[in-house]
Amino acid sequence: MTPMTDATLRRTEKNHVLLLIEQYDFDPSEFEWTQDDAVETQYRQEYYGRISVLIHRPTNFYCKFGRIRITFSPGARFRVESQVHQAVWSLKLDFVRTWLAELRKEVDAPDLWATIGQEKALSTAAASADLDNRPFTAAEQKLIATKLDEIKGYVLEGQVFAADEADAVEREFAYLRESAMRMGRKDWLNILLGGLFGLAVSLALEPEKARGLLRLAGTVFQSLWGMAQGVLQ
Repeated sequence: MTPMTDATLRRTEKNHVLLLIEQYDFDPSEFEWTQDDAVETQYRQEYYGRISVLIHRPTNFYCKFGRIRITFSPGARFRVESQVHQAVWSLKLDFVRTWLAELRKEVDAPDLWATIGQEKALSTAAASADLDNRPFTAAEQKLIATKLDEIKGYVLEGQVFAADEADAVEREFAYLRESAMRMGRKDWLNILLGGLFGLAVSLALEPEKARGLLRLAGTVFQSLWGMAQGVLQ
């Protein structure tokens, strides 16, 4: 067993981290330095040390500056990742950059599950036991195509998307039009709900825009379910 080592960061090192925090447009006052006693293993040997831990207080995500490795959450691939830094300060800073980039994504991401919960018309209809799975009539299919164009216009309105994102929107709405011609109404409603939610996530729509998208879909398709089934009331 090796003795306990003080592996906490020096003031100058913490100052470097502060500069990175500001580069990623965070408010430094949201972060807090703490210490922890950690046991790390390398080549079957255990190392005991007191380490510095940086916590982002609003989210409780963290970066631990261990004697052997840096452990941080969120990571680029997993919620918690650990990287050996070989006691090289430039490597430590690279891992801090990775952490801050992923933290920035998490902080900026809208809570679309909360958005879904606030706009319940489509999800209520999809879960209704009263909704049958009859095929759409030709008139209903024509109505669906028209209303899908209206919803697509709302998605594209007032926002410039990259070419691949615009193509994804076109493909999704083309698929929804096509699937309405061969699916029953209950199955299609679930496809519609999943497709719109998927677009909101992949396009990183703002929460109000995502809510508006689901609200509009619930409204324009009211006649297909609400009038006949009473499930969108």
